[in-house]
Amino acid sequence: MSADNRIGILFVFATLVLAPFADAQGGVDSVQARAMLRLLERCKAGPVPEQAVQQVIELRGSQLLIGQQNILRRVTAAQYKAILTSACKGEIARISPLEPGPRAEKGAQGLMNDVGPSLIWGREHGAELESALAAAASNPDFGQAVPLAWENLPEKIDLSPKLYFVMGGRAGAAASDDGIYIDLLNERWKTKGASAGMTPREMVEFFAHEAHHVGYGQILDGKRPHNLSAGQAQAWSFLSALLMEGSATLLINAHGSWPELESMDHIKPDVARLPQLLPKAQELFRRSLQGELSKEEFDAMDADFLGEGYHATGARLLYVIQAARGKAGVLNVMDNPTSLLKVYNQCASEVNEPFLFDASVADALDRLGKR
Repeated sequence: MSADNRIGILFVFATLVLAPFADAQGGVDSVQARAMLRLLERCKAGPVPEQAVQQVIELRGSQLLIGQQNILRRVTAAQYKAILTSACKGEIARISPLEPGPRAEKGAQGLMNDVGPSLIWGREHGAELESALAAAASNPDFGQAVPLAWENLPEKIDLSPKLYFVMGGRAGAAASDDGIYIDLLNERWKTKGASAGMTPREMVEFFAHEAHHVGYGQILDGKRPHNLSAGQAQAWSFLSALLMEGSATLLINAHGSWPELESMDHIKPDVARLPQLLPKAQELFRRSLQGELSKEEFDAMDADFLGEGYHATGARLLYVIQAARGKAGVLNVMDNPTSLLKVYNQCASEVNEPFLFDASVADALDRLGKR
C-alpha cells in the first residue's frame, strides 16, 4: 500500500470517528470544521492526496458552503475543489467563470478573492483556529437558540434546524432550509485574528437569528398574496426582506434596544444611512407597486439595502412601532406584513418620529394584503 493511500484511508477513518462529535457539542455539528483543520495542517506539512481533499468536499458542511455561494453567485464543487487544492499548496488557483453573466463572474471572483486567501491564511494559523473551534464547541447554551427564535415569531411553527461549525466559505455565516452555519475560519480571517470573534452569547443569538429567518420565511410564504403582478411581487420581496432582517436584528440581537443596536460595529454604517435609506425605501415601494420598475431598475435600487441596509431599515421601522405599541405591536405587524407602513406611520406620529411614508404608498401596500 502506498504512503498516499495509507494517508487517505487514515483521513477517512478520522473523519468517521469524528462524526459522533456533533451530538456531543450541544447539537452543533463540527465535523466539517475539524476535517478542514486536519486537511490544512497536512497541507502545511507537505503534499496531500486528492482523495483527502475530496473527502472534505463531500462532507455536509462543505456542501452548505458551496450552496451559499450559489445564492447570488454561480459556483460548482469542481471549482471549489480547484481553489482548495491550490490553497493547500499555498497558491490561489485561476478560476474562470462557468458561463457569461454576473453570477458566474461573481462566483469565480469570490473563490479567488475570498475563499482562496482565507484558506491560505488558515493553513498558517491552525493553532489559532483549533483554539477558536474548541472555545465555540464548548458553549453549553446552543439549546437556547431555537426557543429564542420562537419567542420572536408571531406564531409557533415547526423549527428544528441543523446547526454547523464549518471552515472554508466566503461568508462568515449563513442559513438555509438545509442548515445554519458559522464559518469560524472566515470570521477569523476577516479580522486576521485582531479580534476574539463572536462571544459565546453572540453565537447563540446568531443561530437564533438565522433560525428565526427559517421560521419566519415559512410564515411569510403562507401570507404572500396571490396573483401578484411583477411589480407587486417586487414590493412583496422587498417588504419580506425588511421584516425578516429587521425583526431578527431588533428583537434577537439588540434585545429590543435601539441604543444597543446602534452600538453594533457591523451595522453602524447603515444606521448612519437611515436618513437616506428610508426615502429610498419609499421610492422603491412606490415605483414597484405602480409597476414602473424593470428587473434591472429594481435590482439597482435594491442594492442600496444589501449588506446591513435591510437590517437597519427594517429594525428602525419596527422599533418605532415597538416604542408606541410594545413588542406585541411588532409581532402583530409581522403577522400582518402589508400593514407595516400604515402602522409605522400611526406609531411615528405618536412618538414624534420625523420620517413618515406618503399615505398613498402605505395604503397601496396595505391593500396588497386584502386582495
